[in-house]
Amino acid sequence: MTLDELTEAAARLSSRQFSRAFRKETGQTPAKAVERRRVEAAGLMLEEGRHSVESVAYETGFGDRERMRRAFLRSYGLPPQAVRRTALL
Repeated sequence: MTLDELTEAAARLSSRQFSRAFRKETGQTPAKAVERRRVEAAGLMLEEGRHSVESVAYETGFGDRERMRRAFLRSYGLPPQAVRRTALL
């Protein structure tokens, strides 16, 4: 489901109106909020140590390892592998 479809169905707003309202309420854009949740979920999976980085990226919606790596760098200043190593110590 696209942002336009979601906002029309759930909030009866255009995607632009929804984005403005969301940012006003949360202080972040919908895209940043989704990325944050994905990074949190991926971080938990990496800490468990049972999944490969590739499978974590796929399962959490990043699509590929490189997109997840860039999101981790933005959020933690570290790549996923470093987050995993730190958690396993």
